Amino acid sequence: MSRLIRPATLLGRTIQALALAFLLFGLLATALLEFTLVRPNTKQAADDLAAFLVLAAQIWVELPPYTRPDYEREMMDRHHLRILQAEAPYPAQAGVHSYLSYLESALADHLHQAIQIHQHPDYPGWLWADLPMGGRMLRLGFRESRLQNPTVLILPFLAVTGLFIAFALSVMLVRRVTRPLAAMAEATHRIGEGDFSATIPETGPREIADLARKLNLMENQIRELLENRTTLLAGISHDLRTPLARMHLELELLQGAQNGELVDGLRSDIAEMEKLISQTLLLAKGLGGEVEDEVDINALLDGIAADLRKSGGEIVFQPKHGCVRKVKTNALKRVVSNLVENAVVYSDGLPVKLECTCDGEGVEIRVIDQGPGIPASEHQAVFQPFHRLENSRSRATGGSGLGLAIVHQLCRANGWSTQIISPPGGGTVFRVHLPGKGNHLQP
Repeated sequence: MSRLIRPATLLGRTIQALALAFLLFGLLATALLEFTLVRPNTKQAADDLAAFLVLAAQIWVELPPYTRPDYEREMMDRHHLRILQAEAPYPAQAGVHSYLSYLESALADHLHQAIQIHQHPDYPGWLWADLPMGGRMLRLGFRESRLQNPTVLILPFLAVTGLFIAFALSVMLVRRVTRPLAAMAEATHRIGEGDFSATIPETGPREIADLARKLNLMENQIRELLENRTTLLAGISHDLRTPLARMHLELELLQGAQNGELVDGLRSDIAEMEKLISQTLLLAKGLGGEVEDEVDINALLDGIAADLRKSGGEIVFQPKHGCVRKVKTNALKRVVSNLVENAVVYSDGLPVKLECTCDGEGVEIRVIDQGPGIPASEHQAVFQPFHRLENSRSRATGGSGLGLAIVHQLCRANGWSTQIISPPGGGTVFRVHLPGKGNHLQP
């Protein structure tokens, strides 16, 4: 109901505004026609008919009796007017019609007494007025078709037709503007997800074509920037791996009883540098070209938990039921692994809980730790590259600060949402939601 009151799209809102504008214009035009044209014309026609009826009755009274039948026939043939004699006014009502009201009022003005228009059962399709004239009661009848004023029917038809044509043309013009805007919105959405394959057609009015051309230029510039970023990071990583290889060789030569502790420290430093290089490359590439596979999410999470337990972390995961979805497997593995590894680091040896719920609305994965928690003011900042709550960057308190940045980028690229929840009792809950319906497999 709210979408009908206030549509969500620009096209819907514009059509609604046009409809309201044309409706108000139609009501105003109808009122103006009614008061300035229809009613005056109806009143004038009623006055003319009343004057004609009174004149016809006066002439009938003044004519010699033997000429009256000829006069009656002439009135019938030429003016479709019947003239009869009556003993008393007929009491039946003719119904409510503005024309008849004006006619009764005009006859009363001419004869200075109330005159009532009525119908007679012997003459269907006729309306009658009993006029006292020359000591007699004359009953003059005219066809009901006189009530049908062509102007009253033609003018509303023309008004409605004109409004409909104007509204239809307006909607067509609006659609010509909103259709390319919708295409541009879709293109910007794809760009936000890392898809640069589609190009916006540079057609239509000059303003729309210029906007499409600038968006295409912006898309190309963003793609080039991302490619340059990936190339730059790949080059740096390549250049760093060469001296790292030499350092490995030198460590082998230095290995001995006297240098054992020093060698172990250098090896740890080198492993940390290699891990940093790998994470930097992964952040740059984002796994954007991976193809979706149909997998059981719970089985996937169970495998991730088992692998991380081998590294010494205590991960608790109890799948409730199977859940088959089409996802980018490597991207989801990287997201969950990074979250769990991050939780293990900050849990101070306490268990990390992994949960998964699957329903018709999608899949929700939760990583729950029992660490010191994350302040609400830092919930968005921790997803930025190289941002860490503890600034020392020591191996004892965490990694390089790229893990959550990779999680954030992969989730955005795949249309998943991330959320951090800080429970009142402490700890942190990382929530990942995968929208869309899939197959439910009960155990």
